[in-house]
Amino acid sequence: MIDVILQEIISGLLDDYISKTKDEKMILEKEYKEFDELMHKNGDEDRINELFGEILNKAIEVLNEKIENGGFLEYPEHKYVIRALFEYMLELWSEDAWDEAKALGYDLVYIVNDENLKEAISMFVLGLLEKLPIEKFLEIYVNPENEDNNYDMFFTNFNDEIDELVIKHRDTFKKEFSE
Repeated sequence: MIDVILQEIISGLLDDYISKTKDEKMILEKEYKEFDELMHKNGDEDRINELFGEILNKAIEVLNEKIENGGFLEYPEHKYVIRALFEYMLELWSEDAWDEAKALGYDLVYIVNDENLKEAISMFVLGLLEKLPIEKFLEIYVNPENEDNNYDMFFTNFNDEIDELVIKHRDTFKKEFSE
């Protein structure tokens, strides 16, 4: 009898968790669809900024929840959360907020549970360590021609020149990442 009750409780909690996770994903997916449409149509800049703020706040809530519970951001399940945080990292970088962008990059490398995205985000952190303007980093190191369709929201392919940054900054990356 106790086993049946326990199974019902666990089943109910699992259903609630799955429903909540699905709702979070769906909300961000819906908001990103509107965001992308506005961007594509050169829509109202105030609405774009407001919408990105909403997306980012929800993404940060999910990130904090994962950190507090020892969880990870799974790809593709949390792709819109990862996208929002990655775009925010790029925004910070473009505003020369090096330390903040780098800290967010390290957080993403730690919490994203996908090896290809971890590696790609690590390459961007190396660009931050180099303190290159983001446009220059994209021009020199990112190879958009060979992007993988599985990661269509992210830059995951890099030119061979990225090896220079890996060699130059690997010790700093390891030290700062482990702090």
